[in-house]
Amino acid sequence: MAFGTPVVAYRWPESEELNQELRKRILEAEAQSAGVLRSNVRGWHSTTDFFDSKVDCARVLKKRVESLAIELTRMVAAPTPHARTFQFKSSAWANVLRNGGYNSVHNHPNSVWSGVYYVDRGDPDPTPSENGKIELLDPRNGVNMVFIEKNVLDGRYVIEPVPGLTLLFPSWLKHMVHPYYGKGERISVAFNVSVEERSP
Repeated sequence: MAFGTPVVAYRWPESEELNQELRKRILEAEAQSAGVLRSNVRGWHSTTDFFDSKVDCARVLKKRVESLAIELTRMVAAPTPHARTFQFKSSAWANVLRNGGYNSVHNHPNSVWSGVYYVDRGDPDPTPSENGKIELLDPRNGVNMVFIEKNVLDGRYVIEPVPGLTLLFPSWLKHMVHPYYGKGERISVAFNVSVEERSP
């Protein structure tokens, strides 16, 4: 296939304890800060220094994110006569959505990879079917002209926010979070990863 867009979806096993600690830290931070306004609508968005925290849960999550980014970069980097070496730098922020909150369509400039780790899906209502789910928007103009129903070229990718799941995709890929309706908090940590190649 040509013009492919790499997307990683990996659910880390045995993440319950990590998620409990992340949830605690994020809600504590929310209580102490008004947050910032980005793509979030009626939701809380922390500053982008989440990975700078000295707490263990932030360090563990940063290591997980960067390990996936390293592997994906190795997969897409064209081979050269000399081994290629890359330097990775990541930043992250926490997101909390409650009933009615969502994230509008956006992408993440000035990075190579972006993504999200899901801490808590909350207690969503059974309807609508896209409740609180992230949607990756197909970047190909005209893809909706395909007229075969339920085909593998379908231009919609809607993903459920399962705790422990990490999504990783190119930063230019536009995405959104559908409105969350339900009880509790839908909590996630979004991130960017920049990649710089070192001279051989």
